[in-house]
Amino acid sequence: MDVNTDLTAYCGVDCSVCADFMEEKCPGCRKTDWQAGNTCLPVMCCRRKGISFCGECPSFPCADMGDFYTESESHKQAYALMLAIRNKDT
Repeated sequence: MDVNTDLTAYCGVDCSVCADFMEEKCPGCRKTDWQAGNTCLPVMCCRRKGISFCGECPSFPCADMGDFYTESESHKQAYALMLAIRNKDT
């Protein structure tokens, strides 16, 4: 599965449909200059593990992200994308 890493957050959210991204309030998590202690969980975790997306993690879906993936329609879509990435090799 090919996923545009420039427009897809580590958690799977599609930046191209995010209001903050479209209004240039947010450059996307991959281009954000994260300050110490101010990094979101998926960014920290994926960088630490050397993976591009939560869906590449052997622990996906993890308890830490469970609530996130039910918060909104875009997060539900992100979860579906991460499942597809997770299941591509099975």
